[in-house]
Amino acid sequence: MHHTPDQQTTTHATIERASLLSFELIRLEVVPEYEAIPVQIEQNGRPVDYTIVDERWTETGTMERDVRLSGPVSLETVYTVFHPGHKTIVAVPREIVQTKEFERRYAYDGPLGLVFGATTIEAFIWSPVAFSIWVTVHDETTSREIERFRMTRQSRGVWHADIPRLYEGLLYRLHVKTPVETNDVVDPYAKAVSLNGEFGVLVDVESHLASSVERVERPPLRKATDAVIYELHIRDFTSHPSSTSRMKGLYGSVAETGLTTQAGHSAGLDYIKQLGVTHVQLLPVHDFGSVDEATRMPYNWGYDPIHWFAIEGSYASEPRAPLSRVTEYAELVTDLHRAGLRVVVDVVMNHVYVREQSALEALVPYYFFRYEHDGTVANGTGVGNDTASERYMMRRMIVDCVTYFASAYHVDGFRFDLMGIHDVETMNQVRIALDKIDRSILIYGEGWDLATPLSPSMKATSHNAAHMPRIGHFNDMMRDALKGSTFNDRERGFVSGNEWREWELRECLTGAVQIPNVTVGRFPSPQYTINYVEAHDNHTTYDKLKLACEDIDEATRLRMQRFATAIVLTSQGVPFLHAGQEFGRTKHGVENSYNAPDRINHLDWDLRDERACEVEYVKTLLKLRRRHTCFRYDTRQKVIEQFKFLPSPPGVIAYEVTASHSYDAWQRVRVYLNGTFEDVTFHAEGDWNVFVQGETASFTPIDRNPAEIRVESLSMTIIAC
Repeated sequence: MHHTPDQQTTTHATIERASLLSFELIRLEVVPEYEAIPVQIEQNGRPVDYTIVDERWTETGTMERDVRLSGPVSLETVYTVFHPGHKTIVAVPREIVQTKEFERRYAYDGPLGLVFGATTIEAFIWSPVAFSIWVTVHDETTSREIERFRMTRQSRGVWHADIPRLYEGLLYRLHVKTPVETNDVVDPYAKAVSLNGEFGVLVDVESHLASSVERVERPPLRKATDAVIYELHIRDFTSHPSSTSRMKGLYGSVAETGLTTQAGHSAGLDYIKQLGVTHVQLLPVHDFGSVDEATRMPYNWGYDPIHWFAIEGSYASEPRAPLSRVTEYAELVTDLHRAGLRVVVDVVMNHVYVREQSALEALVPYYFFRYEHDGTVANGTGVGNDTASERYMMRRMIVDCVTYFASAYHVDGFRFDLMGIHDVETMNQVRIALDKIDRSILIYGEGWDLATPLSPSMKATSHNAAHMPRIGHFNDMMRDALKGSTFNDRERGFVSGNEWREWELRECLTGAVQIPNVTVGRFPSPQYTINYVEAHDNHTTYDKLKLACEDIDEATRLRMQRFATAIVLTSQGVPFLHAGQEFGRTKHGVENSYNAPDRINHLDWDLRDERACEVEYVKTLLKLRRRHTCFRYDTRQKVIEQFKFLPSPPGVIAYEVTASHSYDAWQRVRVYLNGTFEDVTFHAEGDWNVFVQGETASFTPIDRNPAEIRVESLSMTIIAC
């Protein structure tokens, strides 16, 4: 059927929806009783001929009709559809922006955000579907608009404007009109923002950092398995009432030295240095939306991102001064480097805080987010939206963001929140891009298989680890093998006497690699497994053990806690500690403390005093790990050749590892893990010395040449010769 539109007037709507399907087709959804009346289509007010190619009734009773236009669809024009005498509907570019042809035409590799020249600031914004974009400039004190600059459309959907540099330091926003709606939003590539991220700031962040922040070399890291990661929330670190920090809860507090506990033990940065970890992983520092930066309330972890390239202001000493947060975060990275510690950024790019209010949705509606087959927004993240990393410009934004933080702020690693939402190719592109900056930069994440509409082979899950070279994955099998299922409060794990978890733990001790006829294996090499029993999510190990072992006394539960941490620190792979885990951190039973008050989340320095012996135990294990190569194999072949399980009774694991170098003082090492409530003994043939036993870990032998090796209940024993 062929139609030519007539002139129209406006009353009520007879077409519920019109969307651009492709560069040929428009889909119309016509209300009942009007399906037989010809629809008229105009392009910039001029009639357009079309042909119906398909039509069907929907479950809601409307007629869904696909029509092919007589000419190609242009995103630079307005398409309106209507029945004569009824309301006009604007066709929105929905499905079209998700097509391969759209990617082919509009994928863009040029500059985005602000580029600073001698006399002008160039602004580049990507929005192939926009009708117009203005850059509005605002007073930094009153936010009053003082000037606006019309952007001109260039090739590949990019908009450009020149802003005189005399406006530098002022605030700016984008006034964007698309077929969907008109919005005022912040540039998604803004690298500095105002209080609560309401405006971008016309400031050259890179030049500012280069001239005002001293940089030092990254601390050395030869291979991933040399790393020990310590996860820390900036506010938690110093919010305890006993903390003597002068900058509680701020960026600067993390780098404060000379802090002590009430008992005189080290606290703050000195404590982390003495503990012996190599990397500090900070919970999100990208600008997020849940905390009012002016009042720094309420508490939140920060997994609600708004501006990925900008720094969160609630941890800054002057949140109203845009460069305060930028400078203080950069200084923190430098101070940690100076202390011999590397820094990991928690990357939360799998979703945005509120999709409907995001700049991405305003600039290119329906492009940056993933949709189910029925057209609803995908929600594999569980927070309302999933970003579509498989699309070129979303992938580019992820790569641009991490390389910006690596180059501008000199960070040393990236932990990807819900990495399984992202696709394999994006993660590989991240690895390639960061390798060009520094191959020692760590990349790892949560490779969970989440319910997002992406084929299983494309998801950046642990199952696909072999397809993502040198990208680590949190080992949830180890977590649950050690303490019991995270999703069953009452279930026990190996360290709390559940012998059924023994075989899962054996799979993890080897770096989760496949040893022929011994282990199945999950990962290509030990460098892929992030070994942990506790993180910011879910119950702390102490709280989990308290729930699962209600009938067991406190001393025994602490023994289990120590046992779990010891296994994490001595297994092949990359150890990961949640701050305070080493002394049995509690969140008082709160399972998901993302928005709980400080009294739940703070790091309890009094508890560090009370359990100083636990801290010393962990410090010694970390030194032993660092000193002896047998705990840090980096290839599967080394594990196959140098790791072997030894005979042991049920509920007990014994294995031997050998040194990678002849100069290592420990050429042979045996590790015994007793997950039962009874002590066990092993015959000791040869000249063995005991270094770890029960509550004691030592650099000098606890016992020399014993006839038998005693392994206390719920504990680790290490012998060496």
